[in-house]
Amino acid sequence: MDWFRLADSEFDSRLDETYLAVNVYRQPLYPQSIGQWLTFYERKGDMKHDTCHGLRHTYCSLLLAQNVPIQTVSKYLGHSDSTVTLKVYSHFIPDAQGIAVNALNRLTE
Repeated sequence: MDWFRLADSEFDSRLDETYLAVNVYRQPLYPQSIGQWLTFYERKGDMKHDTCHGLRHTYCSLLLAQNVPIQTVSKYLGHSDSTVTLKVYSHFIPDAQGIAVNALNRLTE
């Protein structure tokens, strides 16, 4: 039985726009598969363990720290509204006053 079609009746029509990880038969992977791959490559590369969710937080915080617009980051994360992203990640957004001062200083160089 195709468990993924039971969970999402519109799976076939939304495959390319919704699902991140599919196998060669274009069927979604079990949720545990990505975590197992991550653990395998962490061990292989002698890296510190992290979760997929932890990598998501890192991805978002790095984008925000580089001044990527909150609307763009929110879209990449799949949040329905950028206020969701702001509530969780606002402390990673560089200080606006510092950015403005640095921009003005560069104008006078």
